[in-house]
Amino acid sequence: MKKIILIKIILFPLLAWGQIPVTDAATNASIGLVNSQLTNINIQLKAMNKNLARLINLLEKNNNLTSKSKEILKEELEAKKQAPAYVTKSTEVALTLDLKDKIVEAYQTSRNTVQNFEHLERNEIQDFLIYSTEAIVDTKNLFKQCNQILKTKSIIHPEERLKEVTSINTKLEAILDELIDYNNRLEQINSYRLARKTMVNLNKN
Repeated sequence: MKKIILIKIILFPLLAWGQIPVTDAATNASIGLVNSQLTNINIQLKAMNKNLARLINLLEKNNNLTSKSKEILKEELEAKKQAPAYVTKSTEVALTLDLKDKIVEAYQTSRNTVQNFEHLERNEIQDFLIYSTEAIVDTKNLFKQCNQILKTKSIIHPEERLKEVTSINTKLEAILDELIDYNNRLEQINSYRLARKTMVNLNKN
């Protein structure tokens, strides 16, 4: 028993001394592992910082683009609220003015002419006067619509304004043509009746 105790007393310092390097090596290995992990984490954080910086940069660019887009859109909307010069001074608008003047002239001329036809019935003349008056009223309304299209502050694309003016011109042309045709028909009727009356009178003689 004493020998065993003696052996333990002798060997214990040796065993303890032999374990110290092992413990230091394990600690160093752990520290190395931790350092390696910290290094990896640091690398990851740097990468994340770069990505965040890029993301922030992209967000700022996107914000700037959005702001510019809003400004451009606002300018475009404001521009669409009024007709540009190339619309107000277009051939379409010039044609509207020309057609209006021609209709007024045809109205005045035809009324004077028809009322001087001696071989038309009273109701025929009256019907024409009513028709020609309605034609003038329609012309004024269409011309008013044209002005509204050109001056309205509503958001309308310039090309749409021109299309509306063109549509009005088509209606004005129809009014002018029908007014002239009506006048010509009455003139033919008057001429025919005059010729027939002349033939009757000649036959009597």
